[in-house]
Amino acid sequence: MIHLYMTRHGQTVWNSQWRIQGQKNSPLTIQGIEDAEALSDRLSSVSFERCYSSPMPRAIHTAHILIGRRGVPLFVEPNIAEMDLGRLEGIKAADFEATDPKAFDAFRNRPDCFVPQGGETFENVVSRARAFLDRIASLPLVDANILGVSHCILIQAMTMICKNRPLSSMRSAHFVKQTTLFHFIYDHGIWQIESMNSESPVIETSETRLSTKQKSHNHCHPNRRDHQQSENNRYNF
Repeated sequence: MIHLYMTRHGQTVWNSQWRIQGQKNSPLTIQGIEDAEALSDRLSSVSFERCYSSPMPRAIHTAHILIGRRGVPLFVEPNIAEMDLGRLEGIKAADFEATDPKAFDAFRNRPDCFVPQGGETFENVVSRARAFLDRIASLPLVDANILGVSHCILIQAMTMICKNRPLSSMRSAHFVKQTTLFHFIYDHGIWQIESMNSESPVIETSETRLSTKQKSHNHCHPNRRDHQQSENNRYNF
């Protein structure tokens, strides 16, 4: 059985400005660093065999914070990079919505209808997510814990695949908060989702399942500083 814990990188400068990042980059904010450090503390009870990170610097920075000095091997994985958004990268989401509301609505709510502006299609992203899941499933590991650091759209694609949902539902089915955990389990040839947007890891043994804190779906601790994640979900990609 493989336990794959995916998280979205910490808050960045462009996140705080509601700018579309895609495969461009901006550095983690102080808040993003603090949130990654807090998640690292919550992951201290889990022994990871390896960590995979998107090649985006914001994801690699987050991954280094999460694994700290634990000696966990870090692999840069191109398949879990954020969606290439072409000419949209760097612009404010509100400006995109104001200048081309139809395209914005397709990007945010109807990925099956979205026409890329010099970047990837959502189908491309789903193919990369599937390739990553296949790679993890093929690892010669038994009862392994794997950590992954990626991005909103890529994690949405992974959950869509595991739930066998259509592409049209990929963007609207759930929200991906930063530095929370999406726990995927691969067992007997099947990927399942154990939890989404969880604050703490669920640790499974042969006898029982337990959580270091309350296991949750789409739950966030009320004291968590979530300005960037909750102010307006439609601009948080």
